[in-house]
Amino acid sequence: MFSLSSVSDVRIPGFLCLALVSLVLSASATPPALAETYEFREPVQDARTFNVNSTVRVKGQLETAIKTGQARSLALDVDGKFQYLERRLPGTGRDAEAFRSLRYYEAATATIDVQGQKTYARGSDKHRLIVAEGTLEGLSLHAPHSHLQPSEVELLNSPGDSLPVLALLPQSDVEVGEVWTPDRWVLQSLTGLEAVLKSELTCQLDSVEDQLATISFKGSIEGATVGAQTEITVKGKLQFRLDHNYISQLELQQTEKRSVGSISPGMKVTADVNWTRSIAKAPGPLTDEILASIPLETSPEAKYLSFEPPWDIRLLLPRDWYVFHQTGQVAVLRLLDKGSLVSQANISKIPTMKAGEHTTEEQFQQDIRTSLGDKLVEILKAENLSTDDGRFIHRVTVAGKANDIPVQWIYYLCAAPSGRQISFVFTVDEKLVKELDNRDTDIVLSLEFLEPKPAPVQATPLDGNKRK
Repeated sequence: MFSLSSVSDVRIPGFLCLALVSLVLSASATPPALAETYEFREPVQDARTFNVNSTVRVKGQLETAIKTGQARSLALDVDGKFQYLERRLPGTGRDAEAFRSLRYYEAATATIDVQGQKTYARGSDKHRLIVAEGTLEGLSLHAPHSHLQPSEVELLNSPGDSLPVLALLPQSDVEVGEVWTPDRWVLQSLTGLEAVLKSELTCQLDSVEDQLATISFKGSIEGATVGAQTEITVKGKLQFRLDHNYISQLELQQTEKRSVGSISPGMKVTADVNWTRSIAKAPGPLTDEILASIPLETSPEAKYLSFEPPWDIRLLLPRDWYVFHQTGQVAVLRLLDKGSLVSQANISKIPTMKAGEHTTEEQFQQDIRTSLGDKLVEILKAENLSTDDGRFIHRVTVAGKANDIPVQWIYYLCAAPSGRQISFVFTVDEKLVKELDNRDTDIVLSLEFLEPKPAPVQATPLDGNKRK
């Protein structure tokens, strides 16, 4: 039998001591709880229809060039409202090209106030169905069955669009307080810059309460769009419904500083965007059959814009041509290639002749000589272009100098069988003739003479209202 003293003399091996200490510590300490992580993903093949209600308010200054190095500032205030149904379409590639959708616009309006001069823009009833496609240079919109007008694209292309915002979601599970950096292309696509010098964007999961997660984001980007230097900052937050896996709300503030460019004014503006997004009870016009009819690949021609000056004519413009200026007498287009100005086109209506007649080639060339005066060096070529619809098109290429710079002017006389006439003159630096690459001819050949619109009926006063 052991005595108490003999027990105290028993030696415990060292590894058993460590085991006993570990056992005591584990029994007395509570293991730390693992932080909960959350998944934020909307299915790529999402068959649901979403109802989007958006408001866009833009305030700031437009800057128009007066002289070299000088600009005039004009106060700008825009109030836009949009409502549309939206369903996802299969993507055509990676990154931005993975985001495509089909929309049905129930409302698209904007009130635009420039220095007290107000205009009102409204989406066309015949262009309610719109395909939206993500690109690195921003959202690309087109109508699947006809051509949008330039003004419609400007109206519908608003900051904080619901499609590119999806790319702000994290690609892996995150916990509350965690910060992530979206891919470099995300902010470029969200803001629509064509060339990027510097970009940074971060997102953070702020909170999760009752299946509603709040994600904040902020970023800045510098680069160029439509040939103008641009700096943009964004900040905002979105809400994600974990129970149904979709972004339900967005608040975004986008501040933009853009220099005066070849085709657009400069600007210092702030846009505040707010939209809500909910699952629609029914797809409405966005049926499975309609979605199946949308081609996976969009042809370049499908994205051409329909330009209709006020002379009952129509032109189809590739999207590198921009409407720079328009009055009742002349329309001015400019061609940009990789952000650089290549050519300018002046389009105007000229006097109508008798049916079957047109201004003679000799008279047209004489008018060119008179117009250019001592700027003209020589007429390089004069030719007629063949058409299959009875239009007469005469093309004259002229070499000359403008401000001591060698240039070419390319003139077109276009006449319809009815005797209606339109003239074009394309101006191009002699060094850029190859870059123009007959794109002037493509514009002219797209010319369509429309049926004249009937003149508005003048209201006749009632006899009782006549002055005696």
